Amino acid sequence: MVQLTTDNSYGTWKFCAWNGMIFMVVFMIFWGGLGHNIPPYGGDLPASTIADYFRDNRNMVRLGMVISMTFAVSYAVWGISIGKVMDHILGRDHILTNLQVWGAGLTVVPILVSSSFWLTGAYRPEALPDEILQLMYDMAWLLIDLAYSVTSVQMIALGFGCLRDKRAQPFFPKWVCWYSIWVGFMFVAECLMPFFKSGAFSRQGVLNFWIEFVIFFIYAPIITWYLLKAINRIQRGEGA
Repeated sequence: MVQLTTDNSYGTWKFCAWNGMIFMVVFMIFWGGLGHNIPPYGGDLPASTIADYFRDNRNMVRLGMVISMTFAVSYAVWGISIGKVMDHILGRDHILTNLQVWGAGLTVVPILVSSSFWLTGAYRPEALPDEILQLMYDMAWLLIDLAYSVTSVQMIALGFGCLRDKRAQPFFPKWVCWYSIWVGFMFVAECLMPFFKSGAFSRQGVLNFWIEFVIFFIYAPIITWYLLKAINRIQRGEGA
């Protein structure tokens, strides 16, 4: 087993671990609720409907995106805490740990940029034609859906890295590791979204929104639960 004895700021580790849930709660309330993105407006709707969305909800969308962008970094902080536990499984500076941390960090980028598109559309919607507001909305959804690969790198690296845990009671159970790998590969279905404006594969469809996003929102609580348990075990000296 790998034994690491330095940088034992476990309170900070736990705070960083809770950032995964902070991100999810903020994202659902502000990006999803105030931003009117749960569910999204359909890709088959006319430009005038999308324009009315920005004009009628401008202040709520602004607030939702501002808070979402502010807390997007919480996802990267969460990924770093996972990396600390993976250090105890794989040793320092393992490539799978680095891939997990980088994947979590890069996940923040499409969230920030796509949220800026929604925010831009809500900034002065009365001055923009319907087609430009529709373009902003389409750009936001295409980016946030099709940038899935950076998050998949995080999930797959986490899964394969933690499968190498040889403890009698691994930090992450094998089913959680395989679940992480499966979720990472499941996102490939998002590649179908640009080819459909309605139906199951569209941005508002059963597969590409309701199934894919629900899987994503379930993932963080599961990982965070076992992450916090792992940090407690390391703090008690059970990480060696």
